[in-house]
Amino acid sequence: MKGVFDLRTPRDLFAKVEYDFERVQADPLDPFAAYDFFVTAWHLVEWKHPPATDGVARAALLNRSPVLRVCEHLAVGAKHFEPDPSRHSSVTDTESAGVWAAGAWAPGAWAPNTWAGGLVVHLDGAARAAFGDKVTVQQLAQLVIDAWRREF
Repeated sequence: MKGVFDLRTPRDLFAKVEYDFERVQADPLDPFAAYDFFVTAWHLVEWKHPPATDGVARAALLNRSPVLRVCEHLAVGAKHFEPDPSRHSSVTDTESAGVWAAGAWAPGAWAPNTWAGGLVVHLDGAARAAFGDKVTVQQLAQLVIDAWRREF
C-alpha cells in the first residue's frame, strides 16, 4: 500500500497539514485540531524523507528545525501518553488556558474567540532557546507551517 486514500505523496500530506493548520487557527481551544496538526506535521517528515532511504536528509532537516522536533515530541507523547525522555526533550507540558473553566458557559453562549484563551505548549531545550518558555498552539502551528512551506 502506498499512502492512504488520496494521500499518496509528501505534497498530498502537506495539503492535509495546511488543512489542519486552518482548523487550529479557527479554534484555538480545539485539542482534536491541534493533535491532528502536530501528528500529521511530524509524519510528513517520514513521508518526505523515509528513514530507510533518506536518513541523512531527514537528520539534517531535524537538526536545523527545532520546531519539527517539537512536533515529534507532541505527536509521540500524545500517542504513547509519555514520550521516551532520552529522545524527546522539547516539551515539558501542555495546558488548556482560558479565562473561564471548561464548561462554565453553555455551548454557543459567546461568539467564537470572545474570551482569550488557547492551548499552550511549555518548551524545553533547544525549542525553549529558540521560541521561549511557552507558546500557544496557534503560534507553534504558524512556526511549523512556515518551516514546511520552506521545504516545499
